[in-house]
Amino acid sequence: MSEFAPMDILGKKFAKRLTGYAPIEVHEYLSDVARAVEELLRERGELRQRLHNLEQELRAFRERESALKEALVAAQRSAETTIEVARAEGQRIVAEGHGLAERLVAEANERVQNMERVLVDLRLRRRDVRAELGRLVEIIQGLVLDDRQREREERSTPQLAPFQRRAQDGGERQG
Repeated sequence: MSEFAPMDILGKKFAKRLTGYAPIEVHEYLSDVARAVEELLRERGELRQRLHNLEQELRAFRERESALKEALVAAQRSAETTIEVARAEGQRIVAEGHGLAERLVAEANERVQNMERVLVDLRLRRRDVRAELGRLVEIIQGLVLDDRQREREERSTPQLAPFQRRAQDGGERQG
């Protein structure tokens, strides 16, 4: 069906016949039809423009949706990558922590063994020193006893008397 423009309708001429329609009524009817077609064409133009605008809007929404989907996928991949990196880093840190803990425990055990050896050595030295002190005490006690004995002997025998006699004997000889 071909499109009719309102001017086409208004400009349409019909052949005249003797028993035809009343020309004024036909012309009024055609004017009404032309106005209706003009209104329909105007509405159709507006609808086409609105449809065009809605299609552009829909295209923009679809582009945004596509961009959002891509961003969401990229964010999800980034999150998964970040989680994997964090998980790997966490495992590395835990492994390092275990290694460090094992080294610290080994060092602590080694220090304990060294301390135990030092304690054993100190105990042996203490025994040796105690034995040496015992020997020194015995020697000192012996010296003290000897000194007491000498002191007793010194009291019983005068020490200075022989010197006094010699001085007296020497003075008498000179005089």
